[in-house]
Amino acid sequence: MTSQQTPGRSRWRVAVAAALLTAVTACTGSSLGGADNSGEEIRIGLIVPKSGPYKSVGDDQVAGFRLALEKLGGELGGRPVKVIEADEGDGKATALASARKLIEQDKVLALVGGATADTVQTVYPLLKESGVPLIGIGGRPSTVEDPSYLWSTSWLSQETGAAIAGYLREQVGDDRVWVIGPDYIGGHDQINGFVDAFREAGGKLANPGGEPTWTPWAPTPTTEFSPYLTKIKNSDAAAVYTFYAGTSAVEFVKQYRQYGVDVPLYASGFLTEGAPLAALGEQAAGIYTSLNYSTTLDNAANRDFVRRYSAANDGELPNLFHVSAWDAVLVLDQVITEALNGSDTAATTGTTPASQAAADEATGGLTSESLTAALSRIGSIDSPRGAWQFGPTNHTPVQAYYLREVAQDGQVWVNRTVQTLTTLGS
Repeated sequence: MTSQQTPGRSRWRVAVAAALLTAVTACTGSSLGGADNSGEEIRIGLIVPKSGPYKSVGDDQVAGFRLALEKLGGELGGRPVKVIEADEGDGKATALASARKLIEQDKVLALVGGATADTVQTVYPLLKESGVPLIGIGGRPSTVEDPSYLWSTSWLSQETGAAIAGYLREQVGDDRVWVIGPDYIGGHDQINGFVDAFREAGGKLANPGGEPTWTPWAPTPTTEFSPYLTKIKNSDAAAVYTFYAGTSAVEFVKQYRQYGVDVPLYASGFLTEGAPLAALGEQAAGIYTSLNYSTTLDNAANRDFVRRYSAANDGELPNLFHVSAWDAVLVLDQVITEALNGSDTAATTGTTPASQAAADEATGGLTSESLTAALSRIGSIDSPRGAWQFGPTNHTPVQAYYLREVAQDGQVWVNRTVQTLTTLGS
């Protein structure tokens, strides 16, 4: 989740980026699998960060999406697909403009994307207005009360912290933990998910006043942590728990080491996922995190996924952002097949809006409405993270969360699976 590029990006990655559109202002689309503009072609909008602090996440999401489409021969549900990409930027105005163009001008059947909770929160009213569903592949905020048009292959933002809270309580006993994170909706969800579960388990915070420390997010994310680390170092905290991602994650860990904070560091997995781990290397050694994926998971789907990704990227390893996008393609393939084969539309969430008339014609009768209805009927997804399926309440994966430790595997630093923490989702 940073503008910094992962070192050693392969030529294949560059080719992928070139194959897809890079901005909403030039969003004319790209056809995969040799598809043309016939009536059988399906249009999907892929909205990811092409600028801003989470650009590297967008790069990873594009790569995971593309890799899954290649595995399926460039088709979804047996139909050729055109992917039209747009920038979500900072997750607010840019994201809304991009989503509106994809829906109203490009007539996409569905949206896929959203790296941040801000994007999901900003775009959601447009989903309800248009009847076009979003398959989210990034942060999912707690503020969406009616997820009728929102299905996420990623996570609820509260879950990563909640998953590790009981474990950390056992590690520190009656000692206190300092909690720190960024002051925006995704940061609040990530941190408060931990704090609520930690307190329920009998844990107490070392922060002044017993409340989390929030670092500024706007107008730019905090990257200077010395005032906060000085206070932590001088406190009686037995451990630190945090959530940062992207550039903030890299700087937090670097400065944590530089200032000699000598208590264990625990975090939401995004602190060491993807680009941050590549940038930090040995400096991240020994950090324990909670997340719903690790490259070291031993299952057939993950072995196949890691092999495919590494073969296409000069031996690099994938991360959760690739997995969530990969799984979105598996979901689309299954749900389009279901929508094309099923005739029951009783589960639809509203009448087909006028903006979908052109999309209906362009997809041979397959509509956003029928796709949304079919999403509630699909089954298990055979994911690299382990098999999961959508929960009926929040439309998020019912999935395992893992305790991971940054360790060296040969010459590569990885988030090594230590144990399964719990299963969450609803």
